[in-house]
Amino acid sequence: MIFSLVSSIKKLEIDIETPGTSQLDFNFSKQPYLFDYECALNDRLDMLEHYQRTYNSRSVEKRSGLSLQEFGDLYDSKWPVIVTDVVPNWSASSWTKDFFLERYGDERILLQAVEGRLVDGVGHIRTFREFFRHLQRGGSQKAWTYMEDEMFSQAHPEIKKDVEPNPYMEENFFKFFPDGIRPWDCMILWGSPYSRSTLHMDPYNWTAISGVIYGKKHWKLYPPGQDHYMYIEPKVKCGFPLECYKYNSPIDAFDKVDHWRYPNFLNAEYIEVEQRTGEMLIIPTGWYHQAFNSEETLSVSTQLMNRNNYLVILEEIIKAKNLSRKKLPPHFSTLLPPDQVKLFLSLLPKEIIRKGDELNKKIRQQIDSSEDKSEL
Repeated sequence: MIFSLVSSIKKLEIDIETPGTSQLDFNFSKQPYLFDYECALNDRLDMLEHYQRTYNSRSVEKRSGLSLQEFGDLYDSKWPVIVTDVVPNWSASSWTKDFFLERYGDERILLQAVEGRLVDGVGHIRTFREFFRHLQRGGSQKAWTYMEDEMFSQAHPEIKKDVEPNPYMEENFFKFFPDGIRPWDCMILWGSPYSRSTLHMDPYNWTAISGVIYGKKHWKLYPPGQDHYMYIEPKVKCGFPLECYKYNSPIDAFDKVDHWRYPNFLNAEYIEVEQRTGEMLIIPTGWYHQAFNSEETLSVSTQLMNRNNYLVILEEIIKAKNLSRKKLPPHFSTLLPPDQVKLFLSLLPKEIIRKGDELNKKIRQQIDSSEDKSEL
């Protein structure tokens, strides 16, 4: 069902079922935060009139020359947008297989191989050289390969530099996070035709950003308030040192859906969009999404935490019991957003940060010492 009505949107359920409150007048130290998506959409409608743009509930706009002010007014934490003039300015836009073979051909990476259903995918550790041989075989609806590696770019800072600049990430509060718990911010996604992600909402409910270096991605984007259609297993955690809840659906929206098993999914409303070479898609907090590579596709993904979604992310961290809200001082909400985030992080148990440092080191060692074993 294609999303069409603003009135069908419900508040993004963060923790409680009470009326949403704006971040400006909300006391985060006293009660859980509930993002009011309906209010955000109404604000967007007002700003569309201001910018003399037409409202279309069935599409995602493609924009160039988009100012930060207009991005914040129309899209950030409100509506997805495709930006067409950022990725072409990256050094990464010239990445090729030869580029990786010459520099990193024998380095090990993480990938997923699927034979059958998406849920049957198996993780592997392979070299780039071996991975490219898999890519040459192509793919089919029931057999495909997908590199999904966050660690590689952390070990090679020059790769991360190739995906700069990005003006829409100039304000990113994740930079305040200690190394051990800071989300890895340059995931390389390289898939054969038919490869795809799960249907999910991202960890900590951050804003997701995807840039296609080459190829073509087909997306299904589900506006907030539809968790009850997704059959998310409740209270499943991600397993990160800085814990969060997992919002992965067992449904593959790009395969035949078992409507006997998942009858409510028929009611889920979504927008379909195609993302092409050189385009960057920004997906707001609260939107479930699934990507499908209709041809061999190389992309990178990262995440954004800024003044418009930081309370949503902090609420996810509290909800997963990393920190008690009682630890927050009464003056917490009087601080500027970046100072709130810094203070919040300073209150996290040191054990969480230590575990993060140890886990990062362990994973890198496991990849480096692996002899192409499956199941990392």
